This record gives sequence, structure tokens and C-alpha cells, in this order.
Amino acid sequence: MTARKMVRVRFAPSPTGSLHIGNARTALFNYLYAQKAGGKFVLRLEDTDEARSRRDFEIEIMESLKWLGIRWDEGPDVGGDWGPYRQTQRVELYRELASRLVSEDKAYPCFCTEEELAVRRKEQMKKGLPPGYDGRCRHLSEQQRLRYLAEGRPYTIRFKVPAGEEVAFDDVIHGPISFSSSAISDFILIRSNGMASYNWAVVVDDSKMGVTHVIRGDDHISNTPKQILLYRALGLVPPLYAHHPLILGLDGKRLSKRHGATAVSQFKREGYLPETLVFYLVGLGGIVASDGPLKGMKEIVEDFDLSRVSKGAAVFDHKKLLWINGRFIRELPTEILVHHLRPFLEMWRVSERLESAKIEEIVACGRDNAQVLTDFKPVFDIFLDSEYTKREIFGDEEKGKTRNILEIFSESCKQVKTLDEGGYVQVAKSAMKRSGFRGRPFFMTLRRALTGVDHGPELTKIIPILGKEEVLARLRRVLEKL
Repeated sequence: MTARKMVRVRFAPSPTGSLHIGNARTALFNYLYAQKAGGKFVLRLEDTDEARSRRDFEIEIMESLKWLGIRWDEGPDVGGDWGPYRQTQRVELYRELASRLVSEDKAYPCFCTEEELAVRRKEQMKKGLPPGYDGRCRHLSEQQRLRYLAEGRPYTIRFKVPAGEEVAFDDVIHGPISFSSSAISDFILIRSNGMASYNWAVVVDDSKMGVTHVIRGDDHISNTPKQILLYRALGLVPPLYAHHPLILGLDGKRLSKRHGATAVSQFKREGYLPETLVFYLVGLGGIVASDGPLKGMKEIVEDFDLSRVSKGAAVFDHKKLLWINGRFIRELPTEILVHHLRPFLEMWRVSERLESAKIEEIVACGRDNAQVLTDFKPVFDIFLDSEYTKREIFGDEEKGKTRNILEIFSESCKQVKTLDEGGYVQVAKSAMKRSGFRGRPFFMTLRRALTGVDHGPELTKIIPILGKEEVLARLRRVLEKL
């Protein structure tokens, strides 16, 4: 490790589904570590599950990472000097190195069928023994092996786990961890279909790509001794390991779809900000205080330290995430908020109907009442949809009071040059005095007449954006219905 000058970390998702929030945190921790150390962050696709791997999932995973602000220095789309970055393009390398271990008597062909292995596992469990490979093919004679090969029997290649070895490593997060090789049965390197197993492919890829630090979930701790044994067999120095805790739901069980949204793309569709997810996921690791000052990626990089990551499992709370999202909506600069709103503005057909300056005004108007970006839809509707004026929005019992308030307010509007905030306050005071209505009865009537709804941003923000001409036009149409 001392000879390695640059930190190299990797995130290696399997494109068999969307980017889960737990995997997103793993990617984030790797990215932050590389940024802090001035190293390289590598994206590698573990796509050997041909039945379940899909191109659309690859695209979604990469788009989700980019949306979070995570960029990779090397990967399947940008290339690099340590590729290829897809496991399906590295199959021959896995087979070649596995054959080398066979020639060195560190691995062997196993001709046991799945059916035979299943029967033996059941027998082991009946006897109260831990299920594992019994090493039967490890003890075949050379003649038996040659005969089985000549017969064309399908086979896997298994690693010959050395007996009685201690496998110890110093985990950056958990500290010293030790296993005995006696608890590990001979495991598969190459499956009968020619594909590499997870542990073998990971070791080959990490070693060939110069990975110096492996940062991943602590559900992989049990894989680590196998991988260290493989590094030893190849005569290589293993990377440093850091296993962060998993994310749990409020019920204490591993986070899954039953707990609500779990995919990054789903949070994006629901109107969460990438800044929110990054801040909250790092907060779950104990790096920042989730109820403290909000921080962006640059500040989080400065704060990041693997040794500060909590050892205990993190609990994902959707309500807290929503609260943090509301804080970011209120505190982010308006231009950044508008940038994040662009996909929604296009979907709502706002961009084609309003100029940028007007959009920024409306966003600033509605941000104090929004928790997610989709909350801006009814705010934009206030300014773009006046169809409500064609409906009966006041009951018969309200009409007398309503007509009085709206007629007087309209007349008062004509006395001011503009309905900016100051002009509106002046008009409202005059209209309340003349109409005899004050407080809630006055303002609720005016709000419904100008917006069609009883709730929303303050009228002091809405009316200056509508402008004097539009305010008078809406009041005139409502009065006509009365």
C-alpha cells in the first residue's frame, strides 16, 4: 500500500434495478473520499447477470448518480486507462487467472451438480452442521479429473481454501476484524456457464484497476476474508476496507420498498432535491448533523472522514427527509431552485408560457410553503389558470358580503399607480375601512376571488406578481358571476 501514491476507489453497481438509496450512499462515500484525498473515483458495472441486467437500468443508475452531483473519473461511458469497465468485457481475464490458480494447485475443477449439492446441504442441515461445500472434488485423483473432463462433464472452478489460516484486517470504520479460514468452505471462482463469481470478479477487477480502498456496506464483511485469501493466492496486497452500516427502516428492518420510496429516481420524481439526499445520507453516517446548518457538496467534502462514520445502523426517516427538503427549498438561491424545477416546469408547460424573470418571481413567492418541488404546481396554477373565475366560487349566503368587498377593493385599486407590495397594503387598508370587513373575512374573500382557492402564498406576494391589470380583470369576472 505504501507504494500506491494515489487513492483509487470504485462504485460497482449491478444494472438489475434502479439505484437504491443504500447503494447511493455507498457511491457517495466513495466519491467524497476520492474528492477529499485528491484521488480517482471509478464507476464499474457488474453486469454478468445476463438474465436481469438491462441497459435502461444502466442509464438510470448513471443519471441518478449525476443528478446527485456524483461524477466519475473513469467508467463505461467515459473510458479510462484501467478498463474495460464492464464485467462482461472482462470474462476472459477471470478465466485466465482462475486457470493460473488451478495450475498452481490453488484451485480445482468441481464436477458436482446443483442437484447433488442441494442434497448434501439438506443432509448437513439435518445434522445441525453449517451448509457448505464438503470438498469432495478437491480430493479427486488426477486420473478421475482427466476422465471427467474427457467425458465433457460440466464443471465449476473452486478455490482451495487453505486450512488453519487467520484472516485479519483492520477495517477503517469497525477496527480490527478476524476470521479463521476453517470456517470457510471451498468457494466457486468460475461457474459452469463460464461466468465469474462475485468474489472472484471483484478481486480481479479491484486488483487490475489499482483500487486502494474498498468502501461498501457492512453486509460485505463476510465476503472480505474470501477476498483477502484470493489476494494472497495471487501474490497481491489487498486494498484497505471500510464497511459502513446499512440503512434500516423505522421498524428496524433493512430498508425496502415496503418502507416507501427507496430508489433515487423515485425521490427525484417526487420533487426532492439532490442537495437534500446528499446531506441526509451523509447525516445518516454521522458526518454532519442532520438538524444542523445545511451544507452543500463542497462543504461536505471538507467535513468527510471515514473514521467518523458511525458503526451503528442508520434509520431512514421519510418525515425528516421531507423536513430537510423544505429547509433546502427555503434556503437555496432562487436560480438553483429554478434549475431543479426545470423538468417539472416543462411537464406543467410553464416554460413555454412564462419568461424566466416571471418564473423566478413565482418560485420566490411559493418557496416558503413548499416541502417538495411538486408543491409549486398549485402556485404556478394561481398565475396561469384563471378558469376558476368562470365557476361559482362563492355560496349564495356569501354573495352580499363578497360583492361589497370586491367592488370596494376594485375601486381602491384604481386609485394607485401600481399594485406592488406597498400599493397593495395601501389599497387593502382603504378597502377594509370602507367595507367594514377586516381580518380573515376580508382577506379570505379576496384570496378566493383572486386565486380560486383558500390557501397558498401570502397575498402580499401574489398580488404584485399578478399586477394591477390582471387583478382588476379577475375581480371583474368574479363580480360578473355574482
